[in-house]
Amino acid sequence: MQKLLSKTKNANIYKNELKNTLKVFELEKFYLKKTSNIPLYGLEYERISLDRNTLKTAKYSSVEKILIKFCEITKWNLVYDNETIIGAKNKGSSISLEPGCQLEISLEAKKDILEIDVELEKIISLLDKIALLYDVIFLGYGINPSSNVDEIELLNKKRYKIMDEYLPYCSYGELCPKMMRKTAGIQVNIDYGNKQDAYLKLKFFNLIMPFVSMFLANSPFENNKLSEIKSLRSYVWLYTGKNRCNFFYKNIFKSFFKDYNKIFKDYINEILNVPMIYIERNGEIIPIKGKINFAQFLKQGYKNYSAKMDDFVLHQSLCFPDVRLKNYIEIRNHDSSNPNVALALCAFYKGLCNFGAKKLIKEFSFLKVKNYDFYSKKLLNEGLDAKITFKYDGWDVIAKLFNIAKLNLTSKERIYLEPLFNMIKSRKTQADIIMDYDFKNVFDLVEFLY
Repeated sequence: MQKLLSKTKNANIYKNELKNTLKVFELEKFYLKKTSNIPLYGLEYERISLDRNTLKTAKYSSVEKILIKFCEITKWNLVYDNETIIGAKNKGSSISLEPGCQLEISLEAKKDILEIDVELEKIISLLDKIALLYDVIFLGYGINPSSNVDEIELLNKKRYKIMDEYLPYCSYGELCPKMMRKTAGIQVNIDYGNKQDAYLKLKFFNLIMPFVSMFLANSPFENNKLSEIKSLRSYVWLYTGKNRCNFFYKNIFKSFFKDYNKIFKDYINEILNVPMIYIERNGEIIPIKGKINFAQFLKQGYKNYSAKMDDFVLHQSLCFPDVRLKNYIEIRNHDSSNPNVALALCAFYKGLCNFGAKKLIKEFSFLKVKNYDFYSKKLLNEGLDAKITFKYDGWDVIAKLFNIAKLNLTSKERIYLEPLFNMIKSRKTQADIIMDYDFKNVFDLVEFLY
């Protein structure tokens, strides 16, 4: 009788799954949305959590106390994964813990950089004051500078455990443990108005990403020594899954951008080919660990489960290209730095968007799309001094971008670009400065950065 009941239960689950089976043509619904007439800009800002005395990774127990105290003061709500505190939220903004206890501040999208500045300052100021009570500091830097991977305990979150069990063993996934536990970045989110706007922005921001990424390089020091690589964070992300992080490198300028009407379909096709990690049903995680990709899941299901829209939304969030398309665009590949740099990036992208992606593509036509992969590798190895064309090096591209951004911001918003213009004038990134100082240990580095 128990077996019969179990079979009946499974049959009912399967029948309910079939009713809600997702069709390929429905996937575009995720990207199509009604937008306001005023474009909004969002910021996601990560920092490394360190013990103030040892400068090793802060213990979860200390960071947990910081979040609890923060919520007591602000009346934000704590976020749990089972009994583990994994963050806090309030309306459209949130704080979350990454796998190695990195702290991410995610702000509700705003129309003005000043609004972003005010909210970020309030959150950071309070968090930093509370952190000192528990001997913790939050460092704006691209990679944990002091602790080895095996010294960093993985946050007790179901999603992270499944990722950690699968990603290191997939093709080009060998640095996934370091990516999860040690890296920190800055992400800027921008609206698109329609399919053509999404097409143009996705194309342009992918084209300039290698340049902006190396301009923000801020992770040449790790494990108490300097590396020759200026952005170790960017290097680590190259080895977090061949199909998951780098699918744009080979495909985006070969198959994409021929017809803006197909941009969502083309992007969806790339996502469909990425191996799946897991799905969720009623709060339970069902591991898949790369056994099928999403296209196979759509066609044949997995065990007794068929694909739903929520599965697709989850799956595409587990794909990590430098520029990710959702129902807005995420520009992701920047090393973490101080809050002024995070705000400058928001202003930079807003100025470019105000100028218009179509005009930008024309203005930067000297950057040949067929050389995208070449730019990425050359800049990662040589930095912005690398010669891009007979006429331009990487610094020339950056200067041109920032001059356009500056001319298309209000006088109040231009101020936010000043820290980065100082870098352009000196032709030195934060990584260059760190390498010039030749720090001998992590205490010297943190004193310089903090």
